[in-house]
Amino acid sequence: MYRLNKENEIANMQKKEQKLETENKRLRAELLVLQKTCNNMRQERDAAVEEKYQALTRAAAFEHDRDKIQRMFKIFRETKEGELQALLRARRELENKLTKIAHGYFSDENDTASRTGLEGPLGNSNPGGDWWTAIESEPSLGSSAHLHTTLRGPEFAHSMMEMEGPFTNVHKEDWSTALANLTQIVPTIPEHALSNTLRLYISAPRDCQAEVDIFTKEYRSKLNGLCENEGRSLLLVHLHLEDDENLSSLALEHQQKARKHQLERSSIFLAFLGDNTNKFSNLEFRLAHLDNPGVKSSVFCFKGNKSSSDARELRNRVRDSGSAKIVDGYTLPSRGAEQAFHEVQKLLHIELGIDAKKEKLEDPGFEVTDGDQIFGSGVWDVNSDFEQMEAMNFSVKSSCELGFEKHYERLNVHVLSAGPLPPLLILGPSGSGRSLLLAKWMQLQIEKSPTCMVLYHFVGDESSVSADPIVMIRRITAQLMQQVSSPPPLTSDPARLVEEFPRWLEKISSKTPGGTILVLDSLDRFQQAEVHLQWLLDPLPVDTRIIVSAHEDTCPQPWRSWPTLQVEPLSNKNVKELVRAEIATLDASISPEDETKVLTHCRNPMTCNPLYVMVLARHVAECNKQDGKVSKHLDALLTSTDTVGLYIKVLELLRVDLESHENRGMVKTILKYLYVSRCGLSEAELMDLIPNLHWNFQAPFSTILVDHLVLKYQSGLLMFAHQQVKTAVCDFCFGKEEPKTIVHLRQELIQYFSQLLSPSKVSCRVADELPWLFKQIGDKEGLKNCILNMFVFQKMYARGRCDELFSYWQFIGAEKNSMTQAYFTAIKKMQDSIAQYNGTVTLPRIADMYETLGRFLKDLGHLNQAASALQTALEIRETALDPDHPVVAHSLHQLAGLHAQWGKFSTAEALYKQALDIYENALGGEHLMVAKELEALAILYQKQDKHDLAEPIKKRAMHVRKTTKTPRTPPARTPRGVDPLQRRALQLEELCIGPESPALARTLNELGVLYYLQNNFETAESLLKRSLEMREALLGPDHPDIAQSLNNLAALYNDRKQPEKAEPLYERALHIRLQSHNPDHPSVASIIKHLALLYRRQSKFDKAEPMYKQAVEIREKTFGTHHPSVATALVNLAVLYSQQNKYAEAEPLYEKALKIYEDSLGPSHPRVAETLRNLAVMKYELKDFETAAKLYKRATEIKDSDAAYPGKGMSRRSSSGDTNSTIKNLLQT
Repeated sequence: MYRLNKENEIANMQKKEQKLETENKRLRAELLVLQKTCNNMRQERDAAVEEKYQALTRAAAFEHDRDKIQRMFKIFRETKEGELQALLRARRELENKLTKIAHGYFSDENDTASRTGLEGPLGNSNPGGDWWTAIESEPSLGSSAHLHTTLRGPEFAHSMMEMEGPFTNVHKEDWSTALANLTQIVPTIPEHALSNTLRLYISAPRDCQAEVDIFTKEYRSKLNGLCENEGRSLLLVHLHLEDDENLSSLALEHQQKARKHQLERSSIFLAFLGDNTNKFSNLEFRLAHLDNPGVKSSVFCFKGNKSSSDARELRNRVRDSGSAKIVDGYTLPSRGAEQAFHEVQKLLHIELGIDAKKEKLEDPGFEVTDGDQIFGSGVWDVNSDFEQMEAMNFSVKSSCELGFEKHYERLNVHVLSAGPLPPLLILGPSGSGRSLLLAKWMQLQIEKSPTCMVLYHFVGDESSVSADPIVMIRRITAQLMQQVSSPPPLTSDPARLVEEFPRWLEKISSKTPGGTILVLDSLDRFQQAEVHLQWLLDPLPVDTRIIVSAHEDTCPQPWRSWPTLQVEPLSNKNVKELVRAEIATLDASISPEDETKVLTHCRNPMTCNPLYVMVLARHVAECNKQDGKVSKHLDALLTSTDTVGLYIKVLELLRVDLESHENRGMVKTILKYLYVSRCGLSEAELMDLIPNLHWNFQAPFSTILVDHLVLKYQSGLLMFAHQQVKTAVCDFCFGKEEPKTIVHLRQELIQYFSQLLSPSKVSCRVADELPWLFKQIGDKEGLKNCILNMFVFQKMYARGRCDELFSYWQFIGAEKNSMTQAYFTAIKKMQDSIAQYNGTVTLPRIADMYETLGRFLKDLGHLNQAASALQTALEIRETALDPDHPVVAHSLHQLAGLHAQWGKFSTAEALYKQALDIYENALGGEHLMVAKELEALAILYQKQDKHDLAEPIKKRAMHVRKTTKTPRTPPARTPRGVDPLQRRALQLEELCIGPESPALARTLNELGVLYYLQNNFETAESLLKRSLEMREALLGPDHPDIAQSLNNLAALYNDRKQPEKAEPLYERALHIRLQSHNPDHPSVASIIKHLALLYRRQSKFDKAEPMYKQAVEIREKTFGTHHPSVATALVNLAVLYSQQNKYAEAEPLYEKALKIYEDSLGPSHPRVAETLRNLAVMKYELKDFETAAKLYKRATEIKDSDAAYPGKGMSRRSSSGDTNSTIKNLLQT
């Protein structure tokens, strides 16, 4: 029984097993079918995604084509608009002054432009004072000295071009032609403009040396501070010569050559001339000014009226040139130096691109610029860019091509090859011309393919800043970020920079029509190159080509697997060509015998490289000018077997020529200091370090050694031109005493730069040299104190040198946490002892330090510590400045970004809104900073998926950006050929965006304004009408842009005395703007003001009165009842009543306006005088002669006193919130 039961169970189990197997087979079959279906769907999806990607790539390429030409056109147009504006403003100011002088009236106020109402790129409501003083007031009654005003002129469309959307109506051939034409109008940058140092050359004979001494002692620091605020430095060059000094023919030639070289490198020429001249006065005047008047900015200060015949002739020649600033007839040296300072200061404003009339914000540490957005975590390192431009400029110099044509073809093939490619490696020995080859090829590539983006980096000495790969990556990342409209903040965290750089390279390369080429010269000199440049071994983006060069002996093994181009030594034919070319360039010659010697010697690889041949040829050319030296020197030079040995021989020979008994050993001393420094030294630093060194020796020394390719200028510093020079200098100067002497010299440099650690003296030079010097001599305590100096820390962080900063802390042996605490302690210590700095360290500067530290910690991801630092910065600024100051909004923005990164979105939102409110109150609703804050708020909402809130804010930000221009400096040069260039730009834009488009209508409107400002009314009218018709056809009759065109056309007709045509246009423009804006919107108020004035001039008082009343209401609502602009509107309404003899209505308005002016501007302001005159005229008409006389007397006293405007600021809301007691105590002191 048991067995039967078991058998039945087994049978049942077998049936179940069979059933399960059947079910399993069925499911397997279904699974296979589903897998096939899934694979098919996946393939279809991948195909669709690929097609979409290709379509997006094509669209991006087309978009970038359009964007690039629009950006170039925008820059061109803005430049020409600014030039024209500056010229016309000056002309209008002169015309206004002449008119007022003709009427016997001299205004105390800065004249505003005759068309002060320009709303757009050419608009400048008040170039020289507070914004509210430019509000137009109408003429006062009964006085010929009334303040004249005109109708608001044409308003520009905002020339911020659309950066998004399809690229339409342009073919590839048209694009290439248009871009090639555009590149032809790009100005060539002078060589001295590439330098970070501005040179001021001072020429003065012996009897004017006192002026030079006073100028140098009293004013050099002020001028240098002006340059340092703009990221530049100033160097004063003065070669003093005693009248009885006898110079040999060789010394005289050296002095002439040095003066010519220094003048060529100088940006400004300052000359003092008294009774007599010296041996070089004629040469300096001729080279600096007389040969090419106006090319170099020049100031001539002529002392007294009596002079010798030579001095008198020079003065007359300068006066006849007619293109220099002349200070004539001073008697005291101090007066001459003071006048020279003021004129040089004006020229420096022009050279630096500073508008001398621009009013700065109350806090000098705050500037509203785009740099904070594009490079949010730090300032773009301008010094590095200047350095790389100079390196490129130096590398490209050569007298012949050195047989590089075959290499050009190989480089071109690599660039044009399809598919992702590894880097192309260029190998060669030292001095083989690798840098020259790359620089020449890049120059040709840019000319041949202007659509291609070429980026480059030249590495100098292995210890220099250029050899830091993180600095290189950050600099090139910043350049790539410029290609997108809204880039994210540029981090300073080294790890993130290395991680994100390949992504940026891929992103921008895919959007660039010609792709991106990255050239890295001397790749093997990068510090820790194999660690930080690991991405070079990964697959590169399809549209990116990377070309690198390295020394054949030091190139790392992993890189040798890349495609390689070997730079071979020169052939005998190339050596001959190079020798002849170099000697011909220097206006010298070589005998056949000496040429044969050179060619016979240069036959092995060590002597056939280009650098060896060029150094040899340069020295032979120099000796050729001195009889009997060529053969002797050539025999000595040809004993050298390599470039280092040749340099040693050249230095020995030059030392003999340059040194005399008085300055023996000076050549080696200078070279030693250059050798032990990190980046070289400036001539001013060398003269500070070496007591007996003066310009009379320094200038010939640097000129001759630069000509012999021993030294070069870069970033305003003298440094070794090639790596072989440094090796040669080590052997030439130090010998066996090298280690001990080097340490001693570096200690001297440490002592020198340590003197510059005070708050007002810390510069980029100190941050570059001093920490590195401490590290080289192993002084950990000195290094720690140096990098804990907050001014050094700020300089290093601002230039993105965080990786170098970390390396110093690692050398000290400190961790990141202890580093953070040390910086907090350092700032707190400085804050507690702020009174000891005598005003050089203020609370706003302390706040800047906390903010820099907070941003630094934020980059590192230490959010807790970063929040503490940023919060402290905010509290200090609220207390030291004002809760409503724009700098406070800047702090709120930084803190909001931190909380957003932290994920605390509600806190971030509140901070962003608070910052937005401050910016809107302080700067107005249509300001660039308002747009940035709106964009940040929109991004915050998008991160939270609150798209319904983000969309309207984003639209508003775009509107503000379109209606706002980034502040720029108006060019100081006189514009030439504006009309043809504008017409050419219009043709290019028509080519790019088609004959009918809103953008073209905007351009037509702007071009019409330019012709209007030139009084070419017929052309202006046709362009403005064409713009209006195009906008009506494309945008409809009630679009806001229609109101703009109507306003411009109405202003044109009003200027031509055609009010019957202007009136209906203004009325229609007002109707349109009232549909899209509130009645108190600035654009509505603008047209109301124009229309009211137009009605009054036509005696249509019934129509003018409600307009003037509405203007008063708008200003009261906008600015408050006690604002000066309200008083101006009240005066205008009172004038209207007075013209209608409604004196009862006019008198209280005058009295109210007078009280507002006195309370806000002070009792001696010209506006008060004007209102008193108006009241006096009214009282006179009412036969109240006694009161009229008193009022007029007071008005006249105000005018005659010529009182300066006291600049009383508008009241702000009081600070709120608790602050720590330390800050309160500091404020009380």
